[in-house]
Amino acid sequence: MDSGLSRRSGSIRQHWRHYLAKRQERWLDRRVPPASSLRLGQRSIFILPTIQGALFGFGAAVVLVIAVAERNPFSILLTATLLSLFLLSLVLCYRNLSGLQLAISEESNELPRARCFAGEKAQFSISISPAGLRRSHHDIWIGFNNNELQPQREIIGSNSAIHLSVETDRRGVFQAPRMLLRTRYPAGLWQSWSRPHLNMRYLVYPRPAVCAMPERYNDVPESSQGNQLTARQSGVDDFFGLRSYSPGDSRRRIAWQSLARGQGLKTKQFVSEGDAPVMLSMAMFPGRDPEAALSCLSYLVVLLISRGQQKVGLILPGSKEIKPGWGEAHKHKLLQALALWK
Repeated sequence: MDSGLSRRSGSIRQHWRHYLAKRQERWLDRRVPPASSLRLGQRSIFILPTIQGALFGFGAAVVLVIAVAERNPFSILLTATLLSLFLLSLVLCYRNLSGLQLAISEESNELPRARCFAGEKAQFSISISPAGLRRSHHDIWIGFNNNELQPQREIIGSNSAIHLSVETDRRGVFQAPRMLLRTRYPAGLWQSWSRPHLNMRYLVYPRPAVCAMPERYNDVPESSQGNQLTARQSGVDDFFGLRSYSPGDSRRRIAWQSLARGQGLKTKQFVSEGDAPVMLSMAMFPGRDPEAALSCLSYLVVLLISRGQQKVGLILPGSKEIKPGWGEAHKHKLLQALALWK
């Protein structure tokens, strides 16, 4: 019974955290909407005292009460000094973020160039400049979350480039989350922060999953209409030679005699392998869910084009057929189609 109550209370707390996070995000979207560039100001900067600042302010208030009660000029002067330092620290902490100009670097928003595989980190480049040539900003921490903030000890003069990264977990167009800028300059009594949202995008390819190549894989269109498909069965063509084994090679092509002679794992090559294009499709992996099939296709695209022996094409349901080709540019064209398929 106790375990059931604890699980229920845990789910309620999780529900409320999710609800409050959604409400906060909607409020931030209205107050600091997404943009390609942003100058930090009153609407985008928030400030609160730190624990040390709260204790400092409480101590100054206690001294003020004692000074007024005793009518001690020295105590009143001390209190005025403490409160002046407290308020001056507030102004300087706010000004340390105020006026900063944030902008997206060109390469951070150009999808064909901004790319990675799911599970890798998306790299973003941000341009940050001070409010004026004579203004300087000190001890600012910048990142996407509290755990991965990068310190910027001083921002002065011309533009500075900052490189940030964030984990990706799924294929498609990845929208960068809100950034976090935080500072406790100059005395650590106050903390000001901002949550700007720059429109930065990244193209995330499906995470490659090692899959064995199906036996009948080199199907290519026989005519320009592509209605008829021809297939070559592996092992029918003339033997050409051996090459080093690559993950995904058919077990029927492994040269077991070479392995027995201690020459390592080798794969048999046939004459037609260098000529026959490969047409990849999700039909090669029946019974798998679409995401698993896309991961397998992503692996095969990288594997086959890196070998450089065959042209590779792609057929996806509901999408335009990509004719066989090779090279780095063609590889990214195929991976982009896999990333954006719906």
